[in-house]
Amino acid sequence: MKKKIFLLLLAIVAFIIVDTLIVDAVLGKNVDNSQIALVLEDQCECSVIEKGLNGNGVSLTDGIYGDYHNFYLSNCKITNFEKYVADLNKSLEYSIPNFKEADLVKLSFELAPNENRIVSIRNSKLSIEK
Repeated sequence: MKKKIFLLLLAIVAFIIVDTLIVDAVLGKNVDNSQIALVLEDQCECSVIEKGLNGNGVSLTDGIYGDYHNFYLSNCKITNFEKYVADLNKSLEYSIPNFKEADLVKLSFELAPNENRIVSIRNSKLSIEK
C-alpha cells in the first residue's frame, strides 16, 4: 500500500515537472522575461526597473506556477495608480503575443519612501494586492 501511494505521488510530481518545464516550453506557453522587461522600460516612467525572482516551475505559498516573473519599479511618475496599471496590463497583452499564458507577473511599485504597491497579473487578470 505504501509503495502504491509513493508511486502515485511520484507520478503526480513527474507530470507537474513535465507539464510546466518541458511541454510549456515546447508549445511556447512560457513568456520571456526579457520581453516583459522591454515593455516595462518602454511604457513606465520609472527611474528604476529591476528584475527580481523569475523562473519556470516555481512553487510559492499561494500555488505552483509554470512561469513566474517579478519586477521592482521605483520613483515612478504616477497620478492615478489603478488606471496606470490597467493601461500597463493592456500594453503587455498587446506587445507580447502569449502574455495571457504567463502564470504570474508581480510588479512591486515604490511610489514614495514609505508607500509600496504590489500588483499581480495572473494569466492577464489584474489584481492590486496593496
